[in-house]
Amino acid sequence: MSLKVIRVQNMAQFSSFLGLAELIYGRNSRTALANRRETVFLFDPRTNPTLHHVRLALFLALQNERPVGRIACAVDEYCREETTGFFGAFEAVPDEQIALALLEAAGRWLQGEKCRRMVGPATVNTNQRVGLLIEGFSAPPAFALPYNPPYYQELFENCRCKKLTDLLAFQWLAGEPLPEEIKRVARRARRYAGTKVYPLNAGLPLNRQVEAIHYILNHSMERNWGYISLTRQEVLSMLRYYQRVADPRLLLLARVGQHPVGICFCIPHTEGAAGGKSAFRLALLAVLPEFRQRGIEALLLEACHAGLPPHSLIEMSQIHEDNSVVLKMVRRVNPDPPAKRYRVYEVDLS
Repeated sequence: MSLKVIRVQNMAQFSSFLGLAELIYGRNSRTALANRRETVFLFDPRTNPTLHHVRLALFLALQNERPVGRIACAVDEYCREETTGFFGAFEAVPDEQIALALLEAAGRWLQGEKCRRMVGPATVNTNQRVGLLIEGFSAPPAFALPYNPPYYQELFENCRCKKLTDLLAFQWLAGEPLPEEIKRVARRARRYAGTKVYPLNAGLPLNRQVEAIHYILNHSMERNWGYISLTRQEVLSMLRYYQRVADPRLLLLARVGQHPVGICFCIPHTEGAAGGKSAFRLALLAVLPEFRQRGIEALLLEACHAGLPPHSLIEMSQIHEDNSVVLKMVRRVNPDPPAKRYRVYEVDLS
């Protein structure tokens, strides 16, 4: 059989690139439609301002001229590790030869961009859709979270991809009371003068909301694994999406006096939970480093919990497996093992 990998150069080829979702997940399936919609969103500079500082290449695998796989690769000029490139948007039929050809094509392009290693799956960069789902396949796909067939793990690990790290997701029910320890820490936080939690849009114009989120994220997340500093335009795009889909009571800002010091954003899961329950994702929880000993995380979590429907399912993801501070807090709420596990790989290109 004839196998070749081509770089996507026109709209017809990009349409084939998008069509891989239907080949893998089934024509007109919810998963295929969600995959196509999110892929278009990520690769359009009008909807994804991250592309303004990213160099990007898309590749399509053809077997006897029929599309059988795809991959994207990218270099982000804001990435702190200058010789690291990313691969993502991977979809392929269960064939090791096809997977290897795609990964090699991405690796060659990144080598041409002076990269010495390739990290992924990370579509565009590690701030966006990152990781390969390796545990927790029963839950439906959700916006900005990876979803893939189980056989991708074997394909990657048979094609020189080595584990770099895992990202974890935990779930609990809103109807269950928060542990007394978290309530106690929240009460302590209230004793600090001027410490309050409000809905983000309470009295703040949009530009001030963007300014607050931009400052909090870039100063609180800068040491987190995979975090790349956000531009104000990226924050605005993210905020507009959250405001479009979320209850404004679940987009929370913590202040000390007039100074924004923390955020907690909880948004609906795209497809809901099993059994018809409403489902939410705790998408962001961030507090400035100099305010982390005051219990503000607990105060935000308590306010978020109080605003959720009582029988809904909450998921907190993607938490780095070595983030002991956040994992300690999450395990106070739910000591069970992670509901999902996402793996990030690296490939040596030197």
